[in-house]
Amino acid sequence: MTFLVVGESLVDLIGTPGSWTFTAVPGGSPLNVAVALAALGRPVRFAGETGDDFFGCLLRDHLTRHGIGTGDLAPAAATGLAFARVGADGSASYDFRFDWRFCAPVALDGVTCLHTGSLAVLAGPGAAHVRDVMRAAAEAGITVSYDPNIRPSLIGDRARALAHVEECVRLARLVKVSAEDLDWLYPSEPFLDVARRWAGLGPGLVVVTRGGDGAAAVLDDEVITCPAPAVEVVDTVGAGDTFTAAYLDALDGARLSADRVAEALRRGCAAAAIVCTRAGAVPPTREEVKSFSLGTGASRAEEGPE
Repeated sequence: MTFLVVGESLVDLIGTPGSWTFTAVPGGSPLNVAVALAALGRPVRFAGETGDDFFGCLLRDHLTRHGIGTGDLAPAAATGLAFARVGADGSASYDFRFDWRFCAPVALDGVTCLHTGSLAVLAGPGAAHVRDVMRAAAEAGITVSYDPNIRPSLIGDRARALAHVEECVRLARLVKVSAEDLDWLYPSEPFLDVARRWAGLGPGLVVVTRGGDGAAAVLDDEVITCPAPAVEVVDTVGAGDTFTAAYLDALDGARLSADRVAEALRRGCAAAAIVCTRAGAVPPTREEVKSFSLGTGASRAEEGPE
């Protein structure tokens, strides 16, 4: 598959636990997915925007180092920033300095899978343009992958965000969403109920990631689950994005089947676990993921975990 990832690139300023010291590393959910796909050996383009400043140089160098061209990057007034404070359990909370105005044309020639999501489809004046790109890709027969990756501090009104999220779900063939995001979008509603309803809106597959509890997928009327490997967590930065890249890599554009989805969940959970053992979103190779996933088993059931 040839991937095109559209969305924000940010510099994550990751805090040292227990202090106000920050380290600058490349980030942004879509950029993390693009880099993780490249680390898995996939051809990938990345379309977004970045500033002509020190942080922009960091992001462009990061893409180039992973074999991703910068020709699809549009100029921005300043590079977006995300301050991440890491808790004692390795989880991260964020504070953003971000203004998304992306409006550049996006070429779809030769693309077999478009992935997007996060702030790119919900925040700022650039969001409507990215949703238009999703629509154009779907109409062209390109597989569209979507991850809401909600950031409540930048999204604003829940009802408005929910309408845009469901619009994107309808345009996508593959949806990956965290249980945490579903809790914010649909408070108190069981995640599998939402996943089944979303599957009825159009996607062929809806995957819900659950952190240390692994992942569950709804494929037609079947629920497929996979536990998360036990690891010593350094931080969780980029874990969900790394899961997304690994599961897309494992699906490989093939016809969706329970066995194929089970393998994709195994690879995704393994890749996410590996990145949790590293500081920042440092993605694993395909060989690392395959080796690690051998000890991770997915199962099929009529009812998954609630």
